[in-house]
Amino acid sequence: MIILVAAAIPLYYYSRPASNQPGTIEITGNVNNPMNVTLSQLKAETPTTLQVTLTSSGNPSENGVYNYTGVLLSTLLKQAQISTNATSVYAQASDGYGSSISIQDAMNPKTLIAYAKDGSPLTPLKNGGEGPARLVVGSDQFSQRWVKGVVSIQVS
Repeated sequence: MIILVAAAIPLYYYSRPASNQPGTIEITGNVNNPMNVTLSQLKAETPTTLQVTLTSSGNPSENGVYNYTGVLLSTLLKQAQISTNATSVYAQASDGYGSSISIQDAMNPKTLIAYAKDGSPLTPLKNGGEGPARLVVGSDQFSQRWVKGVVSIQVS
């Protein structure tokens, strides 16, 4: 039995499906139309620009007023056909960090998946940036539920 487990672990890592292309967000869970959304597909949607004021005691260098441009999370969730009994959304970053928000916050017109900040594309998380896509919860002044480098959205 131990040999089987020892053999299964490396097999899993070498045979699992390749991860999404950079900039792709996988939307799954309590939806009728699971989907992968590329950065170019995000940019093809009707853009929304949201002005936010950040106040962070943990990272004062990020304090300020910013204009994030992207797609309303509600637009993406409607395209994925979220179930009527969905209660929350979990956004996960490429580095493993994640945050949950209520379905009410997810559907709020102040919540978006941003791809630009102050008119410039978000640089990838792996290069020290915020992107290429970032969950912005405009009602959260302290950005405690924001997620940099979003790669998946799980609806539950």
